[in-house]
Amino acid sequence: MIRIVGIILQFCALLVGAQQLGCSPQCAQIYHISFNTGNWHESVEYCNRLGLRLAVVDTAAKHEAVVGAAQTTGLQSTGFFGLWLGASDLARTKTYVWHSTGEGVVFAKWKPGEPTGGNEHCLNLYYWPAIAFNWTWNDAPCDTRLYAVCESDENRCIGWN
Repeated sequence: MIRIVGIILQFCALLVGAQQLGCSPQCAQIYHISFNTGNWHESVEYCNRLGLRLAVVDTAAKHEAVVGAAQTTGLQSTGFFGLWLGASDLARTKTYVWHSTGEGVVFAKWKPGEPTGGNEHCLNLYYWPAIAFNWTWNDAPCDTRLYAVCESDENRCIGWN
């Protein structure tokens, strides 16, 4: 229970911060990074419990915003940091789809040589400079334990003036 309250308080702090920056529901995309790691399916459930979804990163601007949110956590200082994004090719191999919208992945920031396929079906964003992942995308086994990056549905505004 205390953990859930902490998550809610952090999310509220993000909303207040966006409001103080003068954001409006039309322009603000709020991202929330989970406190703990989970597999891709657990990450979907985590975001849904918060009334959010795994991030749909379908533009360069959204990619940069997610990277910015991730960098504010400081977790990349370990030299490895991974975030689950909201797409997979679970339904049809080599065809990545954003689960919350049903749209195919068109914009992409894959690391050269990715996606590699095999048993790797879930989309993630890595910062892992030792092997040339510099905030680039990767396909990973869905049971890999990474952080979730959640967002509000674009069609649902969070009201403030």
